[in-house]
Amino acid sequence: MRKSLVAVALACAFPAAFAQSSVTLYGIVDVGVEHLDVGGTSATRLMSGISQGSRWGIRGSESLGGGYSAIFTLESRFSIDTGSVTNNDSLYWCRPAGSSAVAVCPGVGLVTPLPPPAIPAVVGGLSAVNNALLQNITTVNSAGALFDRQAWAGLVTPYGAVIAGRQYTPGYEIINKYNVMADQTALQFGQGFTTPQIRANNALQYRAELKGFTLSLMYGFGGSEGLRNERATPPTDGDDFMGGNVQYTASNWGVGAGYNRTNVVPYATQAAGTPTKKTGLETINVGGWFGFGDFKVYAQWMQRTNDNPILTPGDLQNLIVSTGGNLAAITSILGSLQIHPTDMDLLRGFAGPTDTSAYHLGASWRFGNSTLSAAYNYASDTARSAWATQDAKASHFGFAYFYNFSPRTALYGVAAMMKNGDQSRMSLSSAGYTTGWTTAFGEDATAFQLGMRHAF
Repeated sequence: MRKSLVAVALACAFPAAFAQSSVTLYGIVDVGVEHLDVGGTSATRLMSGISQGSRWGIRGSESLGGGYSAIFTLESRFSIDTGSVTNNDSLYWCRPAGSSAVAVCPGVGLVTPLPPPAIPAVVGGLSAVNNALLQNITTVNSAGALFDRQAWAGLVTPYGAVIAGRQYTPGYEIINKYNVMADQTALQFGQGFTTPQIRANNALQYRAELKGFTLSLMYGFGGSEGLRNERATPPTDGDDFMGGNVQYTASNWGVGAGYNRTNVVPYATQAAGTPTKKTGLETINVGGWFGFGDFKVYAQWMQRTNDNPILTPGDLQNLIVSTGGNLAAITSILGSLQIHPTDMDLLRGFAGPTDTSAYHLGASWRFGNSTLSAAYNYASDTARSAWATQDAKASHFGFAYFYNFSPRTALYGVAAMMKNGDQSRMSLSSAGYTTGWTTAFGEDATAFQLGMRHAF
């Protein structure tokens, strides 16, 4: 019944999606058991949102006549395993430093030499803060928001649709449409090494569709959180966003290209009292698919670059030193920054820049009520910082099987592996999470998932 929710939600932008004025309650309930091995440890657990994140939503349309319609979507996530609205259950592991009780994350060391008596406290503080930082920011949804997935209203006209609010970005639409798993399971291409900004707050989008062509242009006025907020005093427009995509779909093939760009005010300029907006994460991706009957092949390439993360290794160390390691002070400063996953070096699992090229090849075969899919993804990050001293490389591959009892209910099984090389330590995650990390660089990760998805 449901395609990837991105496709479903965006379909609401066109008159054909509604034959008459209506308000619809919809959602997905997805739950299963997964076993994750992340190098030094493993976990078996019941999980919500393995295939697609569990959610409920309301969408509606009113025909205004003359080819005009008013539309809206409000959509909220939830976790079926606990009933909560939290959504941050990836695995994060740091290896204990000898007999010390302080865990040391791989690659988190000193930027500049310190007096020997200060080294243990600073290194321990860096590791603890970096790991807490990763856990706090690595979720695809907004904390504390009721409709954290989508919240927008729009007007469909004979000349295209204009939509305003919290929306999926043009680059993320391409990520989902031109890979075999869309946004589903631990096998998806949208793991941490490829993820662009997924959603934009305070965003204005223009969409048009004509004879197989689709055009999307989006500008986000910022205002996500904290100091990255055009509502700050004075306004910084430090997290404004822009993006676009163009697509063409024929009966048995399709191609598309997308671009996303976020802006950022780095911590160093904020601390100096001279906030300066710079280009943050930039992504460009090109993908396509072709099919013969029930068999389809997908391919995609993405370049993901961020030369100006809001927080650098040097900034993080300076925070530890300047606050004397006071956790409350550090938490207050980091909380005000509202660091986003796009500011992190996700292949390595710590603060810093990124420069990643990623590739996807996938295929699916439908037979009867079944769909068998296979995917191979590869990513290489060449960014350098005080902590990123080598390249980070990851090969990600596996199989997924779905059996559809009906258009609304499916059982599925997934086997996926992440082979890490050099400074990569990527783990695997479900559809609702950005990523996780192994206990050390170069350790491999595996995921086995079995679950059920029901759409309503």
